Amino acid sequence: MGLISGAIDAALESIGKSLLDVGEWFLETGYTLWKNAGKLTLDYVKISPMSQSGAWGVVTGSVYQMSLAIAASLAVLFFVMGWLRESIDIRNNFTLENMFRFFVRYAITASLIVNSLSLVTGICECATAVTSQISVNMESKDVENVFETVRDQLEDDDDADGGTWIGMGLAGMLGGFFGGAVIMVCGVSLVLSVLSRLFRLLLCVPFAPAAFAGFAGGHEFAQTGIAWLRTFIGYALEAVVIALAISISYGMFKDANMFSAGAKSGSIVSLLLLICGYCMPMVTACACVKGAEMTVRRCLGLG
Repeated sequence: MGLISGAIDAALESIGKSLLDVGEWFLETGYTLWKNAGKLTLDYVKISPMSQSGAWGVVTGSVYQMSLAIAASLAVLFFVMGWLRESIDIRNNFTLENMFRFFVRYAITASLIVNSLSLVTGICECATAVTSQISVNMESKDVENVFETVRDQLEDDDDADGGTWIGMGLAGMLGGFFGGAVIMVCGVSLVLSVLSRLFRLLLCVPFAPAAFAGFAGGHEFAQTGIAWLRTFIGYALEAVVIALAISISYGMFKDANMFSAGAKSGSIVSLLLLICGYCMPMVTACACVKGAEMTVRRCLGLG
C-alpha cells in the first residue's frame, strides 16, 4: 500500500507541476501581448495625425474643400445675422465704431477659415512635441518562472502530498488563465483607447472651417467655433494625459507588493495574490488611460 500511495502521490505531484506550467504559459502569453500592445500604444500616442498620410489625405481632401465653401457662405450669413441682432436701433447702434468692430470680426473670421488647416497642424504639432518629452517606461518584472517560488515551497514542505500539488496546480492553471486573459484585455483596451483618440482627432479636422464661421456673428454664434477649439484641443492634449497616466500609474504599481502580505506562504491564496500582483500594473495603467478623456474634458469645461 505504501508503494501504491507513493506512486499516486508522485503522479499527482507531476500533474500538479504540469498544471502550474500551463498557468505560467498563460501568464507569459498575456505578458508578451501586453509588451507588444504597450509598444504600439507608445508609438501611436506620440504620433502626429499628419504622419498618417492616407487618413490625413481623406480629411483634408474634397471633404475639407467642401467645408471651406460652406464656411464662406456661413460666415456671410452669420455676419449679417450678427449685425441685425446688434443693430436693431440703427440711430443709436449703427455707428462707425460698431461698423469697424463688425468688419474686423469678419476679417478675423475669414482669416481663421482660410488658415484653419494651419491652426490644426500647429495644435497637433505642439501636442506631439509635449508628449514626446514625457518619458514612459512600461517594462515590468519578468514573468518567466512565476511559480518557481511556489514549487520550491511545496518541495520543501514535508506535509505537501499529491492532493496539495493538485490543488496548487489547478489554482495556478485557472489563476494563470484568468490573469493572462485580464492582461490581454488590458493591452487591447490600451491600444484601442489611443487609436480612438487619433480617430476622433482626424474626424474633427473637416469641420474646422464651418465651426470657425460662427465667429463672424459674435456672441452666441461664436460658441460653435469655441466648442470646436475646446474639443479639438482636448483631443490633442489627451495624448499628453495618456502618456502621463501610463507613466504615473505604471511607476506606482509595477513593483506593487500590496497583495503579497496577509496570506500563508505556499497556500493557494498566496498563489492567487501573486498572480494579482503581476496583473496590477496592467489593470491600473488601463484604468488611468480610460479616465484620460474625462480628465481633459473636465479641465476644459466640456462636461
